[in-house]
Amino acid sequence: MKKAFIVAATIASLFVMPGSVQAGEMNMKTAVEMAAQDELETKTMYAHGAFEIYAEPDTTSEVKGIAMENTSFDAAFTEDGWTMILAEDGVAFIEAVNLYEEPVNHNYSDHDLYLLAHLIAGEAQPCDDMEQRYVASVVLNRVADSRFPNSLENVIFQKRQYACIPDGNFYRQPTERNWANARWILENGSILPGNVVWQSGGKQGRGVYLKTPWHYFCY
Repeated sequence: MKKAFIVAATIASLFVMPGSVQAGEMNMKTAVEMAAQDELETKTMYAHGAFEIYAEPDTTSEVKGIAMENTSFDAAFTEDGWTMILAEDGVAFIEAVNLYEEPVNHNYSDHDLYLLAHLIAGEAQPCDDMEQRYVASVVLNRVADSRFPNSLENVIFQKRQYACIPDGNFYRQPTERNWANARWILENGSILPGNVVWQSGGKQGRGVYLKTPWHYFCY
């Protein structure tokens, strides 16, 4: 599949400077100019979680696209926490923290599938497929976040986190769609940015990433 973007990674080792650019003089502006002349070397990096791609190195700028987990990119340059990417229509930017040298391993057990399907059934059984995948994505984001337990089971059963545990809805029978959406998320990864770790009926955390008819998804 043709890659739509060429992404940046580390400053020190991932570019080739023309004779007119000396060490220490490289910056994002220079990198953009060099990219236009096809003078930057690249390195393959992988998306961990879903994240937005911006027109400028600023989260308030235009969103040009969404990268999904384990999308591979050719990395070229990073500065001040922002990565320059080369798109077919020019350049764009992402937050560099979202790129890693290795892809996410999506191996999972039957027990993992059981847990996530039941969590979806307990929290979002009557909701549409996208809502169910959002709920499951928060679980995966929590597993990857150092503030939460590092296993699916421990995230789901962490005290006072999911209402479906004490109210018993976790134990009701998942529907075919619940199973299918749990399997899809385990095989493809989170569809929310990695910092979205709150799902509730009200606002939590520092801000709201998405509000649906059923939940707030916050970071």
